[in-house]
Amino acid sequence: MRQDLTSAMVLERMKQRTEIISARAEHRRSEKRNKEAASESIDYFYDTFQGMRDDIERKADGAVSVDKPQIVGYLDSLVQDVQKMQQFLNESSMFLASFQIKKAQEQIDELHVLVKNKIDTLQPKKKFGFGKKSVEKKNKSRELKTDETDTTSKGKIDTLNEIIEKQFFGFKDESAKTLAKTASELENRQLNLQNLKNCKVITLGNPSTLQVASLTNCVVLVGPTSRSVFIKDCINCKFVIACQQVRIHNTVDTEFYLHVTGAAIIEGCRGVQFAPYTITYPELDNHFSQSGLDLNTNNWNKIEDFHWLNETEASPNWSIIREEKREYNWL
Repeated sequence: MRQDLTSAMVLERMKQRTEIISARAEHRRSEKRNKEAASESIDYFYDTFQGMRDDIERKADGAVSVDKPQIVGYLDSLVQDVQKMQQFLNESSMFLASFQIKKAQEQIDELHVLVKNKIDTLQPKKKFGFGKKSVEKKNKSRELKTDETDTTSKGKIDTLNEIIEKQFFGFKDESAKTLAKTASELENRQLNLQNLKNCKVITLGNPSTLQVASLTNCVVLVGPTSRSVFIKDCINCKFVIACQQVRIHNTVDTEFYLHVTGAAIIEGCRGVQFAPYTITYPELDNHFSQSGLDLNTNNWNKIEDFHWLNETEASPNWSIIREEKREYNWL
């Protein structure tokens, strides 16, 4: 009897040990698969990013042969190409290290300079209404040349800014206002929020992506966003967002009411807090359906802090908003 009991105990310990070994092996296999997936994502990013850069450089080189009637549209498309490259970097930042993001951003900045130089060189020059008599006067010639040079230079800058401004969708440089976009305006577009103070932003629809920079004391309400959200340099704000993945940089004392089906990453942040997505409005279910987000998957409390490498202790840079402190009445 005692021998049978001892044998049973030995078999049980062997079973437990086998299960532990199998679990560890599966964990290692899972880590390997994750690393391989990340590596494949990075390889895809570099291949695509380099291809986009090569295309823009070739297109810029070919600008000199474009006929004058088509040159404005051609330069406009060059600006759009650089902006698409910026969007691709923002959406890929989830699996890139900081130094990789910095290096890629430097390349995009170089392309901005390249395109600006092409615009300065090739854009149609404005005609100036100087009469022949005034030009022929010797004592006025130097002044007129100076005026023409200054105005032409300003015109080049204005044209670049106008092209960039035309591509911008969202709000920027506003203070103490309620800012809103309708669902039809937002549908499948990138929403940009820049340099806002003491504003309430209401954008209940289905944007494709969300890019946010330099907000202070703002409340931002956004409907289900199909892909990524990138937020940086915000202070004392409240964000209510649903998305596939979110990355938050250099943000302090800010609350996030979040529905995220993929990765949620912070970097260089302090005092950021998280809670589930709590906004409700009549069209919400329809907007979720349009976005393709999984309502049953929400990683709102699984935050990765890239600046906290201690795996045995929780990051001190983020916390969960207690239930009794959470907000629900946003509208």
